Amino acid sequence: MTYRSNVMPSQGYGTIGLKPAIISKLQQDTDEYYPGMFLPSALIIIMNETKRGYYEIGMHSIKIDFSGRYTSLTVRTDVKKWLEENYKELKEKYDKKYKANNFTKFASVFMLNMFESKSVSQNNVIKLKEADFNWLKFEYTKRKKDYELKYGVMTFEQFADMFLKDLLERINSAKKILSS
Repeated sequence: MTYRSNVMPSQGYGTIGLKPAIISKLQQDTDEYYPGMFLPSALIIIMNETKRGYYEIGMHSIKIDFSGRYTSLTVRTDVKKWLEENYKELKEKYDKKYKANNFTKFASVFMLNMFESKSVSQNNVIKLKEADFNWLKFEYTKRKKDYELKYGVMTFEQFADMFLKDLLERINSAKKILSS
């Protein structure tokens, strides 16, 4: 009796050809932003962060070394499809700026830009210690009843999410007004 599976072993994954210097840089960036994680997993996270609007992938000044033999990187199909969608949308811009005239070169530069954009977004992050949140705990005790009645918020985490979101929206509104 022959056993047949409906699922092919390679289904769900795709490969991308990358030059050694590109893979090395991507792994270095992965180690910086996602310590202990493999590059394909980091690409999934960055793709999801971008889709959620945490940051946009910009076109940064990147020096690219396309020397050496191609090595393949195996990624999930959704990541490869996302890269292909971006290639269709951005190929002219990338060809003009980076001479990325095919998918492989585009994917290399785009992934480098992903990490560079992640770096830029991290530079704008405020790093706080737990002690820095004492004011937030005070606000929680002060506003707990109001938020519970208004929003149904009961836990500190729920309060913090809503309160900080409101603060950030106010800050962004003030920035727009001041920059106009």
